[in-house]
Order: sequence, then structure tokens, then C-alpha cells
Amino acid sequence: MDERSSGEDPCAREPIHIPGAIQPHGAMLVCDPVTFSILHVSRNFAGITGGGAIPFPGQPVSEVLGRQHLHDLRNASARAGHRGGVGILAGLVLPGGTRRFDATIHVHAGRCIIELEPAPPEEQTSSQALELTRQLIARLDGVTDTRRLLTVGARLVQALLGYDRVMIYRFGDDGAGQVMAEAAAPELGSFLGHRFPASDIPEQARRLYLQNPIRMIADSAYEPVPLDPPLAPGEAPVDMSHAHLRSVSPVHCQYLRNMDVGASLSISLIVEGKLWGLIPCHHRTARVTPLALRMAAELFGHYFAMQIAATERREAMLASAGARRQLDLMIAEAGTDQPLDQALRGRLPGLAALAGCHGAALLNGEDWLATGAALSHEDGLRLLDLLSREATRGIWHTQALGTLLRGPALPVAGAMVLRLSDKSNIALFLFRREEAHDLNWAGPPEKSVTDTPDGPRLFPRKSFDLWRERVHGRCLPWDEQTLAIAEALRSWLRDVMLSQSEAAAEERARTAHRRNIVNQELNHRVKNVLALVRSIVLQTGASATSVDQYTQALEGRLHALATAHDNSLREGSGSLGALIETEAMLFRGDDDPGRVTAQGPELRLDDTAFGVFALVLHEMMTNAAKYGALSVPGGQLSISWSFDGIEGLVLNWRESGGPAVVVPHESGFGSRLIRGSMEYDLQGRAEIEFAAGGLLARFVIPALHVTDADTQEVLAIGTVQGTLDGQSVLIVEDQALIALDTQETLRHLGAGEIRIAGGLAQAQAVLQEFSPDLAVLDFELGGETSESLAHALIARHCPVVFATGYGDRLMLPEGLRHVPVVSKPIGSAAIALQIAAARAVVTAAE
Repeated sequence: MDERSSGEDPCAREPIHIPGAIQPHGAMLVCDPVTFSILHVSRNFAGITGGGAIPFPGQPVSEVLGRQHLHDLRNASARAGHRGGVGILAGLVLPGGTRRFDATIHVHAGRCIIELEPAPPEEQTSSQALELTRQLIARLDGVTDTRRLLTVGARLVQALLGYDRVMIYRFGDDGAGQVMAEAAAPELGSFLGHRFPASDIPEQARRLYLQNPIRMIADSAYEPVPLDPPLAPGEAPVDMSHAHLRSVSPVHCQYLRNMDVGASLSISLIVEGKLWGLIPCHHRTARVTPLALRMAAELFGHYFAMQIAATERREAMLASAGARRQLDLMIAEAGTDQPLDQALRGRLPGLAALAGCHGAALLNGEDWLATGAALSHEDGLRLLDLLSREATRGIWHTQALGTLLRGPALPVAGAMVLRLSDKSNIALFLFRREEAHDLNWAGPPEKSVTDTPDGPRLFPRKSFDLWRERVHGRCLPWDEQTLAIAEALRSWLRDVMLSQSEAAAEERARTAHRRNIVNQELNHRVKNVLALVRSIVLQTGASATSVDQYTQALEGRLHALATAHDNSLREGSGSLGALIETEAMLFRGDDDPGRVTAQGPELRLDDTAFGVFALVLHEMMTNAAKYGALSVPGGQLSISWSFDGIEGLVLNWRESGGPAVVVPHESGFGSRLIRGSMEYDLQGRAEIEFAAGGLLARFVIPALHVTDADTQEVLAIGTVQGTLDGQSVLIVEDQALIALDTQETLRHLGAGEIRIAGGLAQAQAVLQEFSPDLAVLDFELGGETSESLAHALIARHCPVVFATGYGDRLMLPEGLRHVPVVSKPIGSAAIALQIAAARAVVTAAE
């Protein structure tokens, strides 16, 4: 016999999805998907089902399976949903029979295919198989290393299915595969690390693995069972792409026998819609794996593929993040204001080393900057022109550059090209030298065609022993981590470019937008300041008895306002302690700096409270200097403040050692300014007592005006636990997870009954039967707001807190600016603070 190389592989042309036959461990009915009348039946139907009449074309399926079973199967098919989805019915008993069968049904290519397999003993139930699978899946939790994951996965599948050998097999870009992990009986040789050529699993077979994620060959020496009757002239073959019993290529069966495999089962590993690899399971003798166990294995395969995707993504992100850190150090040294070629000059060797390369080059227009082993400028342009003609974008790489660029010997074997711009000729090239290396194949990778009396016939190889191939003219493969580093490098370089070009235009637009917002806010504040100045001028003039008195009083009040304004613009603005210290310095005197003391925690006020209280403080200091303790040498003033989370900020003013206190007959402008500002502008309180030993005052500023994070720590220590003390709460939030987190936080604060509404209509319905003690409302609810709901709750004297992602009140309408706001994500201390403020708002309104 004459034996020769196969050349073009006949396996790649074999129509394996339409074999016209099935494997003999089950039976098949092919019927019309509309009328459910039989079109074809497997020749072994009577033998599998236990005798009786053989179904015939045109016969209703219900007469063969029973009306109820057909009904149940059709429902199972409907539940499967998607095209080609397989419905399952376990434990089916045919009319007049006693044997139990597991049945599957699916519709594909205009035919309905029903398959029957003898059911296993009742103790081997689907629930047991699924429970075992659940236990195996749980063992994968916490495995974050891909290599470890594959090893564990092979062992778990072997434990689940009991095959002699289980491999995790990954496809490469060229279609060839490699065994990445293995669990095998001790007496079997190992295939770990061995490669299998792409022709072992040709393209059409890989397509079937995508469509049907589990495939079993119960006996590699089986005789195919044909469908009857044969196809009529012009009738399309029966497409068995999704069938479990589909007969496979006789070449593949011979291939398995040459490996001493009596039975096999394969589980597809599909990652992001692509066939990442397979889990091939081999057994030395014939073996039927029950349908329930195969479905459990398919479920495990789906989860295992997701875990592979997660661990590979994690490893790529770690590699990318590590590369990005090194790149950031480079750019920090270079600066972002330099042109790209200047920024990279002297840093190309570092970039090449980062990607495990021997050289690099930057093409920037007509300029070619190269280092190490690299192509010439001319060859670089030739390669880029070739990629441009093929519309290649992003990242391109090859191990065998010599197969693309013909001509004199090249100094490098591998290249990776990072296109940095679609509009201009800018690209980074990374190069690797030739590195002769060995590929370990499971036997010689070629098939052969042998002349026989029936004509040329393809035979698979007979040896699967280690066969080592020495590879020349290629670099080492570009692995996933290198590709992740390259993607980080490309992203980084594009960031550098954007910072010099497109980013400049975007930044100009952002700057203009920010300037517009600042101008609007400035206009708002200026109007408020002018209105306040006008009021000060008019009221000061009305109470002054001379021009000098008017001038001094007006100057002092305007100075206090200016000081507050200056402080509000500084970094760390709004500090109560700094405000008091600034004002006290004007009145202490050099001879006795301790006559004015101030003590309290570091607190900050929002802009409104800061400006108002600056005027109040100035009035109090001025009165103390004119009429009170600071008007005589021995007088003392003590200022102390605290934050208790209920009333808010409480400041106590105590004068001593001054002249005799005289109770005024009527309130002057200063007194009216103090009380009016505190009560009207801040919804706070001002209590002044003209005590015989010295003036006493107590000022209360609601918690909603206190913005410093330190106050939240004070609150967290003293008042978080039991803040709600069994009170009921309504949460209105259109994001379910945020609503659940808020509910958990409020329960931690002691809330009782909590109702959650996802929108305005649902909230209004809840309020028909529920009267909450507190409401936490997301202001933005998709295409609507909770404004009307807030007004309704406030009218019912229900404290309201807005929860927003903005963190301020600028998005609130004017009528709700007084409502406390908590920023998302919501912490216990933050919301407890605002609950106290919301209660204070209700109390003040009453």
C-alpha cells in the first residue's frame, strides 16, 4: 500500500452534523415540529424500547409516546427557550411498557428531534447529580490562580464522572490545542503539556462544540444505527448539531481506538462566546454516562468557564496594573508636556523589557526611533502598510515575521504593533529575536492517506507518544499576560498623546463649563452679600446717634463679613475655631491675651452658617467690648462649644468680671441681628441672659449646617446605636441594591418596620396604609423626582432626609433646600447625623 501525506485534510470537509445515523445506546424519533407526525425513526427503536410495533412515517408521536408524555415534552422544549435548546423529561414510561427512559427534545433546522435513553436506577436521580455538582462548584471558590484552577477542575470532573483520564485542553490562536491540566489513573501515561494539531479537532467540529456543549461516545467501537426511511430525493438531511446521540466520524472513532480509549465524553469551555477549550474525558472501556449526570457536568462546565474567565481577567489586570505603575513612574520622570518622541527617548529599552522583548521602535509620522534588536525604518513602514491594507487596528502580533516580510534575513522573528492613532502614522513596535524552542506533540501531528481497494482513505496517527519538534524562525509565543501589558502600554501612550492634543480641547470645554457654573454661583453669592450689606447699612444708620458711631459700627460689621468671606475661600474653610480665634484677636489686648478663651472640638460650618455666625460673633464681641466684660481690664470671656448629634452645634458664651449688667429697655439692631440671623437664616436659636455676674448666651446651630467629618466621628461614638429606637422608616430608592444597603444601615441604627418603594407611584401606594416616623428619599428617581412626595411627608410632620449621589443641596428646589442631605454610599454615622438634623427641622417648624 502506498502511504503519503494527506495535504488538505479531508476531515475539515466532512459533514459531521448530518451523519444520517446515531449511536446505539439510545433511540431517536424525527418528527414535524408543527403536526408532530413522524418523519424518521432510528432502526433500533424497537430494540431500545423493548419490542412492540415499530413507529412509521406519518404516525402521530402521541401514539408512540402517549399524549401526556408528548405534552410534557413540548412544555420542556418551550422551557428550554432558545433555538436549539434541549428540553429534558426524566423517567418517561412508554404506553404499555414498564421500562423508564430519559427523553430529550429540541427543534432545529425545521425538524423536531426526540431522543430516548434507558434511565439509570431510580437512586441515581437528577437531584443527586445536581447536589454533587453543587458540592464540586463550592470547591472552586477562592481559587484565584488559573493554573491551580485548571488542576483542581480536572480532579473534580474525574470525581464527578469517574473516567480514567480527564484533561483540560486549551485551543491556541492557530487552532492547535495543549493539555493544560490532567487527572489520570496512575498506570496511564501523561499527556500534560502535550500539544495536539488543529486537524485533530477541525473547524466544523469546534463549531459543534459551541452549539452543543457536551458530547459523549459510549463505545468507540460502536456500529452506527441509521435512520429509516432513507432520505427522499431532494429532502434535506437531518441536522443533528444539537443531538446527544449523533453518530461521529469513523475517523475519530479510529483515532480514539488508536489511543486505547473505549469511551469518551467532552465538555465545552465557552468563555465570552468563544470556544476557550474542552474537558475531554477518556475511559479504557465502553461507558454510558446517564443523561442527568451529563447535564450536571454541562452545568459544571458553564461555571468552570466563568471561573476561568474571572481568574484570567484578574491575572491580566494584575499584569496590566503592574505595567501601568512602572509606566506612570516613567511619565512622572518625563513629564506630560513633552512631545511623544522626546518623552520616550531613552525609555524605549524599558518599554521593551516590560513586555519581555529584545527591542522596540516608535514611528511618529516620518520619524523612526529604534532601540535594541529592531526592524529598519523601511521594513517598519512596509509592515505598517501591510497592516493598513488589512485594516488591522489596535494590537497586532506575530511569532513568524519572516512569513510576511519577504526579502533579506530579518534581525527579529516576532513583532507586536501597537497602533496609537487611526488618523495619523503613529505606532509602537515591539520586537523579539528568534528563539528556537521545542514543541511537545502527542505523536507526529500529520495524518496520512493510504490507498485501499476502495480508494484513498484517511487514517489517523497510531502513536501518541511524546514527539518533540524543534521550531526555528519563530519567537516565543505572545502569552495573555504580555498582551495585557501591551494593552496597558497602548492605553498609557494614548493617554500621553491625549494629554497633548485631544485632551487639550476637551479640557478647554470642561474649563468653560466649570467657569459657567462658578460664575452662576458667584452671581448668586454676590447678590446675597449685597442684600446683606444693604440691610447692615440701613439698620446701622437707623440705630446710630452720630456719624462717628455709624462709621465705626458699619466698619466693624463689614469687616466681620469680609473676614468670614475670606475664610470661606481658604482651604479647610468653615472652621468654627478659626473664626472665633480671628475675632478674639481683635479684642484680647496685648496686656492679657488669656482674657478671651475658646474651647471645643474642631467643627466646620457650611457657607450659609459660616457667614451668618461671623456677623453674630462680631456683634457679641463688639457688645462685650463696649458694655460687657471686655470693656474693663479685668474682664473675662469664656466661649465653649460642643456637638451632641441631637440639637446640633451648641455654643455657650459666658462673661465675668465686667461692669454691672444692665438689662436694656428695648432691643437694638445688634440684638435683632443676632436673633433674626440665628432663627430665620439658620433655623437655630439664640438665648441671651443678662445675669448679674455677667452676660450669658447660648447659641444652637442645627446639625444640617455642620459639614466636618470629625463631627460624624463624634456622632458615631455617642449616638449611632439606638438613633431610631424602633421607629418606622420609608425608603424610596430606584436602585434595589442601594435600597437594601440603606435598609441594613437603618436596622443597625435601631429602626423598626422598614418599607421600601422603588418609585413615586409605589411610595404613594405604601403611604395609604403606612405612616412612617422617618423617610429617606432618593431625589432623582429615573425620569421623575421625589419633590412632591417630600412636600407631602413634611406636611405630615415626618422628618425627611434626601439621599443623593451629589452630596449637596444645589440640585434641590428652593422650597426643599432646608431638608438634610446624605451622600451615597450611606454610612451609619452620616445618616444618623442627618436624621438628627431632619428632626430639628420638624421641631423648628412646629
